[in-house]
Amino acid sequence: MEDTILLAAALQNWERHSVHALAARDVAATVAKGSGNRLQVLSVYEYDAPTYGSGLSLEMAARVREDEMRRADQLMDRRLDEYVAPLKQDGIEVTCLLRVGNPREVIVETALRILADVLIIGSHSKRGIFDLALGGTAQQISRHAPCPVMIVSPKP
Repeated sequence: MEDTILLAAALQNWERHSVHALAARDVAATVAKGSGNRLQVLSVYEYDAPTYGSGLSLEMAARVREDEMRRADQLMDRRLDEYVAPLKQDGIEVTCLLRVGNPREVIVETALRILADVLIIGSHSKRGIFDLALGGTAQQISRHAPCPVMIVSPKP
């Protein structure tokens, strides 16, 4: 069936995994089990704005910023490990990919780079002004991805 399955999951802004990410994980697990192929799981995140004030020296500000970025990297690494743990427990071979940047761009770039045969992503229904004007992240990705995209919605 599929040779390279890419699951993209938004994990940054959730204390617990969103129902959208969980639904996408379930579908990806089914596809991976059915095909016997390796599953690559990608989470893209962005660094928050610096939290320090302007009273720091440039050297101290750089150290504080590096520390904030390192903590964000460690947090995302833990979240991704927790997210893929059930997949690994089910015997699915998983490769984890963490990337920093704009999810709309990085997901498409990653699908192209790894030659994904299918991209699985959860849909979110935030529907803010930005999403209404440009379409949601999943819609944008589906328009630009180099492979078929499965947009998964959680069951009501």
